[in-house]
Amino acid sequence: MSATITGDARVHFHPNRRVAAIFDDAATVYDATSNAYTMARRVETLVPFVSGMSLEVGGGTAAVTCALDDASRAIHSDISPQMCGIASAKAGCRSVCFDAETIPVADASVDTVISSEMIYYLAQPERFATEAHRVLSSGGRLLISTTNPAATLIERGRSLLRKLGFQNMFFDDGSPSFLSMRRIVSMLEEAGFAVEQKRHIVVLPFAFLDWANRILERTPLKHFGLFMIVVARKK
Repeated sequence: MSATITGDARVHFHPNRRVAAIFDDAATVYDATSNAYTMARRVETLVPFVSGMSLEVGGGTAAVTCALDDASRAIHSDISPQMCGIASAKAGCRSVCFDAETIPVADASVDTVISSEMIYYLAQPERFATEAHRVLSSGGRLLISTTNPAATLIERGRSLLRKLGFQNMFFDDGSPSFLSMRRIVSMLEEAGFAVEQKRHIVVLPFAFLDWANRILERTPLKHFGLFMIVVARKK
């Protein structure tokens, strides 16, 4: 199967145009200011579920696509043209610039849609869920990684540290409002998905405590994990 890009694949910004501008400005420092450990854990968790033709939506610098064994069967996308340029060079695959709420891909033409730390930037995330369902083949999977709303306090603390001049505190992305697991599951079910798996990962965002995270993620303390993973299948 090969995915077909339909119509005009240029960015249609509408309400999400502010996000495009933020990530255009941050593109060259995105990897350097990201937490390498937490990014690696998210990628490690998502990649095993990727199969067939994949589409990474809002993929930033293509962390998930770069980790695939065969990037020739992958398409990367982002709303930021600068991110798309960097991702294409890194991953060696097609990178198309578009808004996640209007995916210019033919119906039922991909097997996996990946959304890593993207959905909470959208003005109408329900539209993305509907679009993902449309472009997926029967039985195809939607993989979502998103920040746990319980991490809001950490996000505010990081914003304060940036203002005080501390480095490597990620860039100022506008402190978005994170979606609850309940809302995500409800949104996916309404769009026609069956949720197969829900996980919380990374309670402590430090590589030297990886061993502790892997223990904590098997206890009730997992609900304090910084990231939520959702695997859903198109019915």
